[in-house]
This record gives sequence, C-alpha cells and structure tokens, in this order.
Amino acid sequence: MHRLYFNIIVFGVVFMSFTSCNGQADKTQDPKINAENYYEYYQSGGTTPTTTNWLRRHEAVPIIIDELEKLGFETKQYILYELDGGEQIILDVYNRENDLGIVFNTGHFAFVKKDHRNIQTYKQDKFKITGRLGKRKVHEDLPKNIIVLQENWYWYQIQKSQNDELVDKKVAESILREDVKNSVAQIVN
Repeated sequence: MHRLYFNIIVFGVVFMSFTSCNGQADKTQDPKINAENYYEYYQSGGTTPTTTNWLRRHEAVPIIIDELEKLGFETKQYILYELDGGEQIILDVYNRENDLGIVFNTGHFAFVKKDHRNIQTYKQDKFKITGRLGKRKVHEDLPKNIIVLQENWYWYQIQKSQNDELVDKKVAESILREDVKNSVAQIVN
C-alpha cells in the first residue's frame, strides 16, 4: 500500500514539474495586451475549464468617471439628455462643458468575436408609469458627442488554475480606460 502512495506522489511531482516548465516555455505572446490585440488572447475549449465574464455597468461607470477626471473633465452621472427631435436618453456619464456624454450599453453575446467591436447601437429600455417594462428604444446613430461603449467589448476570462495568458479583469478594465481616452480624443480634438 505504501508503494502505491509513493508512486502516486512521484507521478504527481513529475506531472506538476512538467506542466510548470511547459507553461513557462510557451510564453511567446506579446505581454502588452491592448484594445487592438486582446481578441488574440481569447481561449475557448481546451482541457482546463475557462469561464468568460464581462464588465457590468456598475463596474464600468466608476472607471469611465475616473478616466474622464484624469483627463480634466468634470462629470455627472445618469443625466437625462434630450436629443434633436425631443427624444430623451439617459447618459451614464456627462460633461456639460464639452457637451460630452457616454452610454454603456448593457448585454453581451454568448460568444466573443472581434467584429462585435464594430457595433455602435445603443438600446435603452423604457418603463411605464406602472413600473412595467415598456418598449425598448434602439438608437442606431447617436450624435457624435455621445460615445457608445458596449458591455460586450469588455470580456475577461477566469480559470481555477492561474494562467497568465488569459485576459483577466484588470486587462478588461485597462481596455475600457484605453477606449475612453481614444474616444474622447476623437471628439474633443
């Protein structure tokens, strides 16, 4: 019986040593994950279960505010904004001085695809005075001063074992910050 335990322990040590060395030798990917290349790091399938999750609005809005404040913008949250034609939407973050708004569109697809980054549609649910859900309003073309960010763009992955090649939550947050900076630069300049 002791021999069996000994063999199991030796096998485990050899197996763990092999997988650790193998994992370190394969790290040839670009260590700087950014908005341009992070879809290359998406992992699906494989032998280790991987969970994909997305940044939610309640996590994203404070990051957006922080990034705008770093850029010198004074912000307000959840502002009712009137579009041309009298239609109204709620902006998640707004800077009055530059008439700059940001909306964070909630919801995501089941699968991660790079072409999802091209989606600029904003969907806002309406509620009736009775509290029941009203008709959803879909905005295909918001004014240029309103930045549309999609929950679907800010995915990250988790595994039970540590994997440095995964896009983790900090990377997703960093990509959100990068998108805010780039979008604001295009509008303000």
